[in-house]
Amino acid sequence: MKFTRLHSWTTDIREAARIQDSLCHFVEQKTTKRDFQLVAGADVAYSKRDDAMFACVVVMRFPELVTVDKVKAQSVANFPYHPGFFAFREGPVLIKAIQRLQVTPDVIMFDANGVAHEKGIGMASHLGLMLDIASIGCAKKLLIGEHEEPDNVINARTPLLYDGREIGAVVRTRVDVKPLYISVGHKIDLETAVELVTATARGYRLPEPMRVAHILSGKMKRAYDGRRQTQGSRRRSQFNP
Repeated sequence: MKFTRLHSWTTDIREAARIQDSLCHFVEQKTTKRDFQLVAGADVAYSKRDDAMFACVVVMRFPELVTVDKVKAQSVANFPYHPGFFAFREGPVLIKAIQRLQVTPDVIMFDANGVAHEKGIGMASHLGLMLDIASIGCAKKLLIGEHEEPDNVINARTPLLYDGREIGAVVRTRVDVKPLYISVGHKIDLETAVELVTATARGYRLPEPMRVAHILSGKMKRAYDGRRQTQGSRRRSQFNP
């Protein structure tokens, strides 16, 4: 799968902010394709031992939710951890993984925000633009805005508001667990985004493609950290016979 390099990746936060300002006007908050047959979920896990990152992308056939493709990639975090700039921290490794897909999904769900972002271009919107594909922000944590807590029933929702306008929806996908913060990424409208997330959240908090991607990236992280721990133990034993 190809993408358009709209800019070079930067490690400077001021340059990153300038890039966001230049791109936010191109985000499309309307659905251009209604036939979503292939739905993808993306996730990134971080090593507990160094700056390694592990990205997984899983593509499923909708509505059956059968996996048709899955890819992974590993990289090092070069951009500092700064809320609102995850596209520059996680974007490179996610793009690396997405380029390895043998199929082109109709929509990608990211564990990130879309237009529910101070500049209106969170990672889901940013990567949606670069990939020229429908994308959804499906964040586990609130970045900006205010909302009332949705009722404790499946699919209950409340609007996510910022400066008096609706920028997303707070949706309960599982009883007795925290809701998800859903927002438009690119080339989709909010209602369609919410419908897809709830239709693919089959008894779990996360939509199934994202949930499986999360499991796989976690396995990569644990395997890597395990190897690092073993290597560290061997080095210590060499100096402490």
